[in-house]
Amino acid sequence: MEKFLKEYKALLIIAILTIGVMMFIYYKGKKSGAINIPDAPYPDGTQGIPAGFNPNVLADELHSVMSGLFTLSGTKDKTWRKLLDLPTNDMVVAVYNTFNSKYGSLGKGSLTNWINDEYYYDFASGIKTKVLQRLKSLRLT
Repeated sequence: MEKFLKEYKALLIIAILTIGVMMFIYYKGKKSGAINIPDAPYPDGTQGIPAGFNPNVLADELHSVMSGLFTLSGTKDKTWRKLLDLPTNDMVVAVYNTFNSKYGSLGKGSLTNWINDEYYYDFASGIKTKVLQRLKSLRLT
């Protein structure tokens, strides 16, 4: 064993260094490819979020209708209308932040990007445009 180590010492060191460099490159690349969307600030400091409001429910529903291939345009509009009809801006921001933390890294980015990327929706209702305007007014891009 001692003779083996003496003969292949340099080769063994090179192999270990190569594996170490490859692991460093892999983890550095994996980290740089991750999408990190910072939480948007709450306009009223979360004072506008009523007790018992769970933003996860609407965030999950939004993801469900926008990630499905055969979702009817009326279904998307109903879900977008729920977001549009939230009574306070803090509630909209809570849903936005929740959606981004759960689904933002899946490729499309922020909730605003997900909605903006939808091509199959009811053009006549104007809900998509109204939702995007509300998000833009809150600086949620």
